[in-house]
Amino acid sequence: MKNTFKYLNTLLFVIFLASCSQTPFPELGQTTNKYNLSTESLLADAGHVQSIDSLYNLGVDGYFTGADDVKIYYKYFLQDKPEKGAIVISDGRTEAAVKYKEVIFDLFNNGYSVYIHDHRGQGFSGRMVADADMGYIDEFRYYVDDLKYFYDNLITPHNHKNIFLLAHSMGGAIGVTFLEDYPGYFNAAAFSSPMLGFGFANCFMVGLLTGDKPKYAMGHTNYDDGIVSFDENTLTGSEVRYNRMNRVFEEGPEARLGGATYQWANKSCKQFDVISDNISKIETPLILFSAGDEEIVSASAHNDFIDELNSSGKDAKAYLVDGAKHELLIEKDEIRIAVLTKILDFYAVYER
Repeated sequence: MKNTFKYLNTLLFVIFLASCSQTPFPELGQTTNKYNLSTESLLADAGHVQSIDSLYNLGVDGYFTGADDVKIYYKYFLQDKPEKGAIVISDGRTEAAVKYKEVIFDLFNNGYSVYIHDHRGQGFSGRMVADADMGYIDEFRYYVDDLKYFYDNLITPHNHKNIFLLAHSMGGAIGVTFLEDYPGYFNAAAFSSPMLGFGFANCFMVGLLTGDKPKYAMGHTNYDDGIVSFDENTLTGSEVRYNRMNRVFEEGPEARLGGATYQWANKSCKQFDVISDNISKIETPLILFSAGDEEIVSASAHNDFIDELNSSGKDAKAYLVDGAKHELLIEKDEIRIAVLTKILDFYAVYER
């Protein structure tokens, strides 16, 4: 019996890796740094880091009450008029606004107001289980409801002429669902390594293993036990940015999050089906970036998503980012600059 389970786990792992294989999208080429984006060499300059921190500290922050009375932390950065528009960031699992300091700095310095909130169950937002390290969600729909409240009550009152979405990983699943449910809210949307699938066998097993009580999924653990060295990490090829990310959560441990629970994975798997069933409802122009060395989400799901959009005549573009790991927005300079440049170019097309 033990050998049978060992074989099954190996088979599932192979299937999952296959689902993370590269997509046949055109490759994203390198570009010049025409938007004067932050670089790894600048991050070694204390003055530059101070500028990033100073802008972040000037942001307006607070809490609103999200779905099912969970407190949601938010932060925003308003441009003096005129502005190019506003960018709303929907970040990934385990992330927090404080991790996005450099991204916020770059977007703000290019003429955009920036909004971000910590998804329920992570960052500085409220938790739904006693163990604050556990990646748990009560209902995936609540992520979307929180974003809708944020948009209607904290973004809309500022009367931005243009509003764009920037979504990463789990934030991509939230963002796609939002586009399906609320067409016309964003001028355009950009997706970095969106979480649109884990692989069928993975979801099947998750369903079987999900119980009534929150429990870490296989291979997941608390934050401290889950830290890996840069050489072993599957997120980014930039050691500078990887170390900055870890330092953020060392300095603000209340914002950190550990591994995912079976409950979170199961709710996410069910949401993939909801997304797939409603792709035709998307009207917002979008661009998607799929990492060439993806090991976190299903890259083949990116291909299926874009194929479905294109077959129905939607305005959707996609690029394979060769040599990139999952975290495109904190990758090495040549990757990060190429991705952000393409995103800002894309937004510019849809400014009113």
